[in-house]
Amino acid sequence: MERFERFAAELQVLTPFRIRYKAEAWEMQILQALIGWFCPGFLTRFTTVIGTTVYFPSRAYIENNPEGAMQTLAHEAVHLIDAEKITWPAFAAAYLFPQILALGVFSFPWSGLWALLFLLFLLPIPSPSRARFESRAYALDLLTHSPEAKNRVLFHAIEQFEGWNYYKMYPFPKACSEQIEYWAKAIENGEEQALLNILLVYEWVLETQN
Repeated sequence: MERFERFAAELQVLTPFRIRYKAEAWEMQILQALIGWFCPGFLTRFTTVIGTTVYFPSRAYIENNPEGAMQTLAHEAVHLIDAEKITWPAFAAAYLFPQILALGVFSFPWSGLWALLFLLFLLPIPSPSRARFESRAYALDLLTHSPEAKNRVLFHAIEQFEGWNYYKMYPFPKACSEQIEYWAKAIENGEEQALLNILLVYEWVLETQN
């Protein structure tokens, strides 16, 4: 737990955030009611970023596996940095695209029955923009794990990209793997300095806390 707290404190220098726990957040209970039908593990298995708040499932989630929680926080820090770069509203809109277009149904009083066509965007239509953000975060996952775990990390990422947890955002396994490896190389080569900084902080904390 001490190592995780040190990592979280050092990350604050790169991007400001606060940590909360889904088990203690009423707003997460509301989200569970909305999306639990396609992501049943939302409250207990997944960490979520909204604005500058990182919601871990619970305190025990971190206490039971602090190093795994560090890897998760590194992943979420990528989203924090990307959102900070393009602003949170733009990030949220791009992340939720195209499903966010379903909000157009609220133009119903002015557009008549045609507005109901916006509800079609609630279907699990692939989202290249969401896949781009997640491929950058999973690239850091690749780098915070040992080289021997590479295939396991990629397999897990592909499962997530294809599955319901991300609302079937990118059901293209080969392209998914290529995107993640592309961003991993960009990070290692210093072409994504902000993300490389996350990795360097992660490695530094591991070394100094051993």
